[in-house]
Amino acid sequence: MEQFTEEQITKIKHLNELLRKEEQRVRSFSLKTLSTLRELESIGIIDDYNFDTMLEAYSENEECNKRNKLEEGDPIYQDYLCIFREETDECFFTDDWNELHTEHPLRHLPFCYSMHCIYSHSNLTWEDILQIDTVWIDVKVDYQFRFETSKVQGE
Repeated sequence: MEQFTEEQITKIKHLNELLRKEEQRVRSFSLKTLSTLRELESIGIIDDYNFDTMLEAYSENEECNKRNKLEEGDPIYQDYLCIFREETDECFFTDDWNELHTEHPLRHLPFCYSMHCIYSHSNLTWEDILQIDTVWIDVKVDYQFRFETSKVQGE
């Protein structure tokens, strides 16, 4: 699909805007969460933690799911996002991540990083992307508690 209607361009633009807003919301939450995790670790309440974020896109469209060999309810796109760390460069949230070639009809749309991932890091077609109904950004924390069995009891 290299021809886009105005309605399709509007839908892609809307999806990108929603993704950009969610990136900001998740970023704010993630920075607070990471700060809390470091504090819990420093005072010995937890020994360590894992912090992961995943972007998942879903379609309720039967043809889309069939094209992607998925059952209803399975994500048509899924990828870990490492941009919600403290050390992440600001450019991930401010730059235009649209890397479409100069002849592409969507080249003029400034894309957020998540939109870039969906169209560039996946095998999804633009038809699939237009049929995305729901996007989840999962933030998962594993709290880790450690003890060593080799220590003598009472030490």
